[in-house]
Amino acid sequence: MADKKYQYVTFVTEVMAARAPKLSEPDTMGEYADGKYKTEATASEAYTQKLQGDILAVAQQYFGRKKNLRLPWKETKEGAIAFNFKSPRKKPELTDSKGKPLKAGTRIRGGSLIRIVGVIAAWEKGAMCGVSLWPDAVRVVKLAEGFDASAAFGAAEDGFDADGPT
Repeated sequence: MADKKYQYVTFVTEVMAARAPKLSEPDTMGEYADGKYKTEATASEAYTQKLQGDILAVAQQYFGRKKNLRLPWKETKEGAIAFNFKSPRKKPELTDSKGKPLKAGTRIRGGSLIRIVGVIAAWEKGAMCGVSLWPDAVRVVKLAEGFDASAAFGAAEDGFDADGPT
């Protein structure tokens, strides 16, 4: 099997909304776990069109009009375009909105607003070719709050007390 060959073009995104991010820890759970740091992200319609154009320009530059080109986006159930960012080998640098490293244990959740710096990687392996988005750094502009299911009940009620008599 032939080794993959790569060409790189750097990018910096505008603010995007993270979807199913695995940036704090690699994706190691579930049927599709691949051990990589990754996220999907959606953006405004105008920026989506711009980023798609940038990606297509790289694809055109390196592959011309080849068929079966793999591109790093998909349409969501809601009809938006979600870009796929996946780090092949390393954890991206994670920072807050001021550029300071995130504290250990900070978990980036879906809905967090992020910006990503990385490379558009054009690759070829045998008859397959495509373009991938590799994140080198992720800046968290707004961290989505976690959901505490037990807090949804509200104030304590009369009734069973686990510390009381049985």
